[in-house]
Order: sequence, then C-alpha cells, then structure tokens
Amino acid sequence: MASGAGPWTEKFFPRQWSEFIGNSEAVKKAQLWAKNWNAGKKQKPLLLYGSPGNGKTTLALLTARLSGWSVFELNASDFRTKDLIEKFAGAASQGASFSGKPRLILLDEVDGLQAADRGGAGAISKILRETKNPVILTANSIYGNQKLAPIRAQCDLVQLKKINYLSIAKRLREILALEGIEFDKEAIELLAKNSAGDLRSALLDTQTLAMTGCISTNDVESLGYREREENVFSTLRSLFRAKTFEEARRARFGSEVDSDLLVRWVEENIPNEFDSMDTARAFDFFSRGDIFEGRVFNRQHYGFKRYSYELMTTCALLSREKDYHGWTQYRFPQLLKKLSASRSTRQTRLSISKKIGKQVNSSARAVMKYELPLIQELFNDREKAALLTAQFEFDEKEVAFLLNTKPETKKVQRTLEEATKIREAAMQKKHSGPVQLWGKNQERKEENRLFPPNSAPRAKKKPVKKEVQPAHSGSAPRTGKKPAKKKNESGKQTTLFG
Repeated sequence: MASGAGPWTEKFFPRQWSEFIGNSEAVKKAQLWAKNWNAGKKQKPLLLYGSPGNGKTTLALLTARLSGWSVFELNASDFRTKDLIEKFAGAASQGASFSGKPRLILLDEVDGLQAADRGGAGAISKILRETKNPVILTANSIYGNQKLAPIRAQCDLVQLKKINYLSIAKRLREILALEGIEFDKEAIELLAKNSAGDLRSALLDTQTLAMTGCISTNDVESLGYREREENVFSTLRSLFRAKTFEEARRARFGSEVDSDLLVRWVEENIPNEFDSMDTARAFDFFSRGDIFEGRVFNRQHYGFKRYSYELMTTCALLSREKDYHGWTQYRFPQLLKKLSASRSTRQTRLSISKKIGKQVNSSARAVMKYELPLIQELFNDREKAALLTAQFEFDEKEVAFLLNTKPETKKVQRTLEEATKIREAAMQKKHSGPVQLWGKNQERKEENRLFPPNSAPRAKKKPVKKEVQPAHSGSAPRTGKKPAKKKNESGKQTTLFG
C-alpha cells in the first residue's frame, strides 16, 4: 500500500539536477544562469514556456533551492493590476533576502494577462528592467497574447518540450519501487503514454491507482486517455478565476474540449475549488441548468442548450462571493471514469445477449432482462455450463463473465474444453437439421425448478366438440340426430326426410 501523505508531486520533488526528468538543454541553461547570478553577474530574466505538466515551475523552484535562494512567487493571472503587481513583486525585486543572498522572483502564468487587465503587463515589464534579483517567468503559450510581446523582448526564452513517455515510465517505476507497490510493466508504459508528456498528471494518476496496492493494465485502461486539447486544465483555470461574464464565456468558447465534457469537468471540480458556501451557490445554478438538460431530452428541443451550458458553467462559477488563489489539483470526472471502467463489462453482456437472442428469436434487450439471469444461474452447474457454452458458442471472455471470474482461471478453461468435446461429439452424428444441444424442454424444466410459480397451474379442460351439420334448402335444419321413422299404411317404415 502506498505510504506517506500528500501528493506525490511534492513528495518526490527533485532534489538534484539529475532527478529532473526530460528537457536536459533547459536544465543546463538554468544551471548556467544561476551560476552567473551567484558570481555577481546580472542576467536577463528567464521565460520558461511549454505545455502544462512538463516542469516549468518545478525547474524554477529547483534552481532556487540548489542555488540557496529564497523564493517570492506571484501568480500573474491572479494579480493583474499595476498597483497590486508593483506592491508585491516590485518591492521584492529590489531587496535581498535576510541571508544576504539573492531572492528569486517567480512570476507564474504570465500568459493569464487579459486585454481588460489594467496596466499589469506594463508593471511586469518595469520590474524586469529594474530588478536587482533573478526573475523567472512561466507561461503555457507566449505567442498568442500581444500583451506578452514587450515581456518576451526582455527575457531569454527557454522552451520546455513534452517529456518522452519512456522517461516518464522509468521515473514512475522508480517511485513505485520505493513505495513497495506491485505493477505490470505494460501498465506503467500505457499510463506514461496516456499522460501525453505531462509528468505531473502521470504522477497523480499513479498515486490514485497505487491505493489498491497493485497496478494492472485494466486499472490504467479504466482511467482512459487524458484530454490534451488546448488544454482542459487551462480552460478550467480560466473559468474558475474569471471575474466577468465575458471572460468566462471567452474561456469556454476558446476551449477545444466538447461542451458536454467540459460541463462534467466543472461539476467534478467545483468542490475542489470553492468553499462550502460558494459550492452550494454554484450547484444551485448548476441544478437549474440540469433542468434545461431534462427539457432537451424530453422535448427534443436543442435550443435549450444555450441556457443549460451558460447556467452550468458561466453562471455557476461567477456565483462565488470571493476569489480563490493558488494551485488546485483538478480531477478527471468520476462519472466518465466509472463508465469507462464498466465499458468492457457492458460490451460482454451485450455480446452474450445477442448470441442467445439469435437462437431464441428475441432481442438482445429482452434477453438481457429475462434469459440472462437464468443462464447465469445455470452456469453454477458444471455440466450445464459446458452444454450452454457449446450451444451458444460463448468465447473465453463471455464464459468468464457468466462464471463471475477471470478468463485465465482453470474453471473457464475447463468449461471451454468440455464444450468443445460436446460440439465435436454432436457434429459426428448425422442430423438433417441443426445440432440442438440444449432443448426447450430442458430449459423450461430448469426455469420451473429455479423460479417456481406462485401457485400450481389450473388443470386444462377437455375441449367440447360440437357437431354442426349444414342446412338443406326446403327442409328443417339437421340436428345431428337420426331422423324419426313413421309407419305408412302398408306397414313399412319411412323416414321424415325421405
């Protein structure tokens, strides 16, 4: 079982340059830059940019730690006005720390500056010109925002690229070995590939899976592939930190993530971002949006989507009464994770139902509701399990599902072997029709035994046969009786209907 509290991103924070994963060129530049500062040579600020999770903030903090510097960190997307930035970062950039050593000024997420920000970019440019301390800035994208143009000109640009999945997998294996967690090698490589170069998300996913004490390929597949469109985490951050209706709408419309998926991300992470009172306010608006979603489903009027999306994202997030700062660990929607985890089971149930339905002339849905529970009950008997497997030609995965076990178990393999022998023996006999291994009488008999009726069936009455004779023209209708006989004058008997 994983030991230690707190996120692994903090617990396994690199302590040496050699422990930093990937981007070796960027690490060398940071080392030389810090060495020159400690030698008394003033350097241009560093602007680290690249995709989320590839180590920009980690490299900045590691540089400060190994250089013996204290750190003043400011999230530029939270403090956007000229007065706030000059008040906090401006003063810190002019004086040394208590130890007399330089103080690192870390301006995180400078690409969060918007057109509506009042003098924020100008204040940052002034700090970069006048600073007496080392400055590192971080950003996801530096070319999509015109306000960053003067900042780019004053910095040395250092790009951090996505980390190779093999390097991520190697680091994950080292951490799991230290934690004493068992794992499949293929599972760790799959997890590293699914992270799409984001070491931070790979670490958090690994920590989540490690809670069970063992990580298998099925566990990793249940997480699914992380959305990396431009980028769901950046979109969430912009949505949760938005201060105006227009900012929130711009963040939502600028996202490449599907609107329905984005709603699920917002729903999952409202409690992670807000306190209890703001969470209640947000979900009040979210529930109103959900009412419109119900109307869309019931009335098939998709025009209501415009209301549901706005209520469940923009209105819900702007209902807060205070602003929140700092880093939040956004979680993948648990609903989608559960659906992904159960996908294989649902597909197996459907496959079994289709095979049964094809032979009993019933739909897969009806079989799933009525026949499948009976089949599962019959599989508790070894002989019947083999007969049914032969009759419906179930494969290894389907037999494992019906036996409620794993495909590689001996029980499954034995059932498949016995079913094969039954089919081979049946095929050797010459039949004009198809091979019927499990008759209807057997099925009805087993059904009555397992699920007895509440009362005994009534005895069937024998049908009463009625004889109806056709009518003859000009005479009385026949009644089915023999005609009465009458004696004539000569003494001979004659019939009434001569």
